[in-house]
Order: sequence, then C-alpha cells, then structure tokens
Amino acid sequence: MRKIHLSEFIPPIVHRAQNYFRKKMGREGYRLAPFNYVPANMHVQWVLDVGANVGDVADAALQSYPDAKVICFEPVAKTFEILKERLAKYPGRAYLHQSALSDKNAQDEINITSFHGANSIEPQAKFHQNLNPHVRELHKEKIDLVRLDDVAGNFPTQQIDILKIDVEGHEVAVLKGGLQFIAKHVDVIIIEVSLMRDDSWENQALFEVFALLKEAGFRLINIMDLHRAQGNGLMLAQMDCVFRHKRNLLDD
Repeated sequence: MRKIHLSEFIPPIVHRAQNYFRKKMGREGYRLAPFNYVPANMHVQWVLDVGANVGDVADAALQSYPDAKVICFEPVAKTFEILKERLAKYPGRAYLHQSALSDKNAQDEINITSFHGANSIEPQAKFHQNLNPHVRELHKEKIDLVRLDDVAGNFPTQQIDILKIDVEGHEVAVLKGGLQFIAKHVDVIIIEVSLMRDDSWENQALFEVFALLKEAGFRLINIMDLHRAQGNGLMLAQMDCVFRHKRNLLDD
C-alpha cells in the first residue's frame, strides 16, 4: 500500500506560495544554516551530504537553493528510512545512498547510540562520554563502506558545489577515500571537527583534516557552531569549518 504523506493534504496554493518565497529568498541571498556561512555569491546546483542522518542539512540545502539537488549518504537503516520519507517532498531533487563513505570498500559495523545524531563508526571516546552523559552506545549494526573516489563516477554530476561532512569522528577516513575527487570537483566544504571525538590529546584529528584539505587545494574561510565545554580541560568540544578551493578564492 502506498504511504500517504502529510504534504498531500496541503492545498496547491500553499505549495506555490512556498516555492515563490523560497525562490525570492534565494535571489536575495537568504540561506538556512549552515549555508549562511558559505559565500553568498555562489550559484549552488549540487550539494553532497555525507552523514545525512535524518536530513536536516539536506532539507536546508533544498530550501536555501531552490534549483539545487542533493546527493546523500546515510548508512543506518532506521535513519535512512526517516531521511527518505523527509525528502520525498522534493521529487527528483534527492539522490540517496544507504552506505557510509570511508577509506575502503568493505562491510563494517557502526555503533548505534541513544541519540541518532551520535551514531558513529568510531568507538565513543572518553572525552565524548564525559561531555555527553546522555549518549551511550547501545548496539552495533552492519553497514556498507565505500570510497568516494570509487563511487563518484556514478553520480548524476561530476561537479559538487558544496560538500558537507559530519560523520562523528570518521572525517579523516572520508577525506582519504575521496581526496582525488574532492580536489578536482568540489568548490566548498563544510566539515565538522570534533575535539571530543579524539581518543587522546596526542592524537587530534583536527591537524590531519587541515593537512589533507591543504594538500587537496582548500583554504579555511569560515568557522561556525563552536561548542564549548565549561569547567572542563577540553574547552572547545567541536566546531564546523568551512573551506573553499583556492582556484575560486580570487572570485570573492
């Protein structure tokens, strides 16, 4: 039996009004977070959402850029179903993949936690446990891992305007598995850098993320969503960094 979506009960005039205001906002440069932190003069047509979860960022992209399309990667079965349902209101604009980007093509396991936004291929670090007492690992789920460099050839486009990466501590593996494609075909990157996901002070992923992106030709242009941990030695818990490829920096 076909599932009925709430959007089917909304009068057509409401949809037309929504589309009008979305396009109007787009022309005036209005963007929903996190896209209000990227250059306003970009003509965005394709967004690659790695770690799409339940679709918050993908939905914001499709609203912020009325002519854009998104390619999403989300490996967890239950979360993927929510993502699919949520983006069903954008027919023809969302391409969904139930797999995780990494540095290898294999089957692996992901840690399912008490909060869907904290599901991670990486084990929960002590820093993360201390700062998030409400988040605990519950069980594991088998998932498919794929390398961006190996699967990007099957995308409906070879030019990605914005790449968003939020994979709860697995960011370095995503970059290593797709650095060739990213260096040649991506303009802007929004990537979460989480110090509380590091397993020790001697092994901070931030430095490797920055080194890999510098190697690929990207330069830091913005920082947003700084989350601080008051009363703890780990004063900055995580942040989102915005990078742009140097070939496009002179345009600003």
